[in-house]
Amino acid sequence: MIRRTGGPADLPALRDRIELLVRPGVERLTPGSPEDQLHRETGSGSGRVHKDVITDVVRLRRATDMAVSGSARPLLLSVNQEGGRLNALDWPEVEQLPGGLALGATASAEMAELAGSVLGGQLRAVGLTWNLAPVCDLADRPSASAVGTRSFGSDPEQVSRLAAGFIRGLQSAGVAATAKHFPGLGGVRADPHHFASVVDRLAPGALEPFRAAVEAGVATVMVGSHTIREIDSRPALASRRVIGLLRDRLGFEGVTVSENLSIPAVHEPLGGPAAAAVAAVAAGVDVVMLDSEVSRGFQPQAARSAAVSRRQQVVRALLSAVVEGRLSRERVEQAADRVLLLQKRFGFAPGTVRPDWAQANAAARAGADRIAEESVAVLRGAHLLPLTTAPLAVLRVPDTRQRRADSAVHAPDLVPVALTAHGPRPIELSVGCDVPEGVRAVVVYSYDTRTDKDRPGAAATEAGRLSGRGTPVVHISLGDLDELSGSPADVLLAAFSPHRASVFAAAATLLAHGRPRGVPPVGEQPW
Repeated sequence: MIRRTGGPADLPALRDRIELLVRPGVERLTPGSPEDQLHRETGSGSGRVHKDVITDVVRLRRATDMAVSGSARPLLLSVNQEGGRLNALDWPEVEQLPGGLALGATASAEMAELAGSVLGGQLRAVGLTWNLAPVCDLADRPSASAVGTRSFGSDPEQVSRLAAGFIRGLQSAGVAATAKHFPGLGGVRADPHHFASVVDRLAPGALEPFRAAVEAGVATVMVGSHTIREIDSRPALASRRVIGLLRDRLGFEGVTVSENLSIPAVHEPLGGPAAAAVAAVAAGVDVVMLDSEVSRGFQPQAARSAAVSRRQQVVRALLSAVVEGRLSRERVEQAADRVLLLQKRFGFAPGTVRPDWAQANAAARAGADRIAEESVAVLRGAHLLPLTTAPLAVLRVPDTRQRRADSAVHAPDLVPVALTAHGPRPIELSVGCDVPEGVRAVVVYSYDTRTDKDRPGAAATEAGRLSGRGTPVVHISLGDLDELSGSPADVLLAAFSPHRASVFAAAATLLAHGRPRGVPPVGEQPW
């Protein structure tokens, strides 16, 4: 329903509608003195769950319960909980799911639906009912730094099936899904979190996963910040042509969301966060994101205050744009009505029954184990498995931590523990060390050590140093398949995730059953 009202007396109502379009909101979600100080300084809550204060699931449930009781509308909080590499809820008690590429290695829409369902159960149990997932971008070779293991793979048909399955599972659990980053990051080499990315054309098949997402009933779609010259000279989130593809060609009727406008590489091409927000809403974006509602770690008080001030500037800019005729009132009303429908469908209201956390997390643990066992892939040397030699030596090559959005780098090192479940505890080596006498095989493992697409990563180099000395070398990648590029190891194994389920499944493949079930979901691998 479009409301056509105007005039100075109507400005408060217009402002209320605009407030719906800017995320995070203004709720006081984090108890304590920093939030109280922030409210005194800015007159607003931060709209965020700050993980330096809310440090576990119990505190999070308590905070969302309080927010629901004090909210005039159903509470709808967003979070980045994709599984694998990107998980805002990365506390030790939260079972982490393997990510998109692991699901791609299973080639199973059933596994993707299971992942969405159990992940949704975890989120709904703690009061978070909008997940900024799944990634529907196609994977590339070599891997694009912004995508990597977040993608389901490189084949449009398979990615479409898995994305649709994940969305069905997530939304059946009562959590809104978000297909991202429309119209697809395939072909984007530079990380859009660091650089304003421009490509000449869409990758072949790039729209197909988004079409499948729409057909699966996805609630929201995130529009990327990259520019596709064959469509428009403007970034996608500020392009009427790009959003027209989504609305008119794919038939999407839900909520469109912008990429995070607080990132300089996203907002600078459009003149700053406020100008970018106006351009995005004018182009057809319904919600402008300045971040999700769950922080990824500690923020100084000054940074919190700056974030609230930035949000207030965005709201004022949108209000001024309507008053000055640069943005139509009808566009704002259309967007606000869509947001209210999303809140009504997925939001928490007082009295809403939540799943039990312990049961939801146990279901996620069982689901993670199933997915991990189905996803481990051996790219070389399967005939050598299971390893029957002992003792083993293990060597972890440290991560480079180049990726901006990556919570998995904080995962504990479980490889020695997982291997010990099947035999004597392995001897732990350091980079550059020689293999001790009596060691019958060396396991080199890594997560993110590649810094140059034209050269092997540090882990592959270390595997090369140890190879050819008469001791079999196994190289395990706990992250992207590119970790294994150029590695001469006798056995190449991809676990796709450093989290518990994937690490233990990799160990079982190496030392117990030797039957890898996964298939690499990215083509053109140079093994």
